[in-house]
Amino acid sequence: MNQVEKISKALHLSLYEAKVYLAIQQNGPLLVKTISKYADIPRTAVYAPLTSLINRGFASKTNFGKRTYYSVVDPEYLLGSIDEQKYLLEQVIANLNKVDKIQSSKDNFETTFYSGEHGIKTAGLIFLNDTKEKVWFSFENLDLIADKIGLEFENFYIKERIKRGIKSKMILSFGNDSFVANNIIKNDKDEMRETVLLSKNQYPFQTTVVATKGMALIINPNENPFAVLIKNKYIADTFITIHRCLWERFKI
Repeated sequence: MNQVEKISKALHLSLYEAKVYLAIQQNGPLLVKTISKYADIPRTAVYAPLTSLINRGFASKTNFGKRTYYSVVDPEYLLGSIDEQKYLLEQVIANLNKVDKIQSSKDNFETTFYSGEHGIKTAGLIFLNDTKEKVWFSFENLDLIADKIGLEFENFYIKERIKRGIKSKMILSFGNDSFVANNIIKNDKDEMRETVLLSKNQYPFQTTVVATKGMALIINPNENPFAVLIKNKYIADTFITIHRCLWERFKI
């Protein structure tokens, strides 16, 4: 399988779309006539795949005077785009498997139960997308969560939070592995996070709780994993108040 065929299969592109993408990526920005030359396809056949790439966000155009040059996005960006599509698909699957929802518009209350590891990811993505404030207050046991959702999704999730400018105030329950704890703290600044460390022997967190204005997420990563997403101001405020009590006591 050559490079064009690999790109075509990996990105679900036609062979002409893959040829156009590869020609621009290796030689761009390019004019249409130059794309035709490098892609080795007729000039009249360039326009349709080029338009498709632009519509899908894989390519863009820039005008310089009367000339139009075409560029493509960096391959690493495409990898992130594929990851996002993967997680959105997992969200769809989890939504299909969603167990129950309780809602009361009168009381401004809504809670949704999400089952399984896919459900945890779905609830996390909804919490991320629905966050209105720029800070999260959380109680976490990262070892348990990472075992269920995987480091790949965890890293993706952190990057998405950072991209949205959301800070994290995390109270972390950890064991005797000081290397792991120190490594987390070392990355606090880059990952827009502040961390308070508590011994899990004294303060064990068997579930993760994350709260922000009007919303709270509870994740059970143990056997029969699930997540519960709660949208209610008073419940969220209660979690935040408990968090602040511990934060003020143990923050150095």
